[in-house]
Amino acid sequence: MNSVGDSPLLEHGETDELAAYLRSLAFRLLGSLGAADEVLTLTLRRLAEARPGSVIDERTWACTTLSRLSMVRLRERRPAARAGDPVTVDLDEPFDPVDPAGEADPAGLREGVGADLLAALDRLAPAERVAFVLHDLYDWHFEDVAGALGRTPVAARELAIRGRHAVRAGSDHEAADGGSGARARQGAVVGRVVAAAGAHDLAALRADLHPEVRLRADGAAIDLGAEAIVEGPEAVAAHLAEHVHDLRPALLDGYAAAVWREDEAERMVVGFTVEDALVHEIDLVADPAVLPLLDLAPPS
Repeated sequence: MNSVGDSPLLEHGETDELAAYLRSLAFRLLGSLGAADEVLTLTLRRLAEARPGSVIDERTWACTTLSRLSMVRLRERRPAARAGDPVTVDLDEPFDPVDPAGEADPAGLREGVGADLLAALDRLAPAERVAFVLHDLYDWHFEDVAGALGRTPVAARELAIRGRHAVRAGSDHEAADGGSGARARQGAVVGRVVAAAGAHDLAALRADLHPEVRLRADGAAIDLGAEAIVEGPEAVAAHLAEHVHDLRPALLDGYAAAVWREDEAERMVVGFTVEDALVHEIDLVADPAVLPLLDLAPPS
């Protein structure tokens, strides 16, 4: 495992502790020590090469970078997992990542990161896995999880909840059954919203929006004409109909979403958080650094 001892950003005594923490996180995100060490090495190299003054909080920066690199890896191997290939868990390799709290002994770590947990994690969509691991296993706040995912805190919470439910389901069959029902209900709501936005039907739009609905846009989406934050059914409906109406359906992390097209190129992803058959949050993502992290697919 490479060291960051030459990094001007960290004191010598901090480098080993940070590397151990990151390796522990990477292992839980990827389920393979080989893959974990690869993303760890790349993360530490980027940290060492960072321009002095460009990184304010080295630990948060490194965790965010590692989480995003892990999401890319998870997305790359996702087709094989969906095709039913067996889960590869290399717990027989030398294993020395530390507990995030620094309290568990090595035997407890082996038990806590066993094959059953890793197999359950492997059933999750990449963003669900990252959100679940960061929040439920590492006790990150949703604001910090959102930063790692390039999403809003509400979207991060939804992803972590989906991951938790799938992990607790205990089997592919149960997870698939529960997930398919939720996806169908969410898809019906999103389908109506997308259709109403395209038809400029404000009344139909408002009918599917929660009274406290909020639309948030990242900086790149703002550059494309979106408002940073829009709140309330009236304002959100009007904003969608005016600025983000030319949408085509897509799947984001397996759930219904939409893509806004400009000159036939995908420029903005529109994510929806649906609870109790109403849209609570709309997430506009156009940041070119975040778009490659998103698990997008055409509608089934």
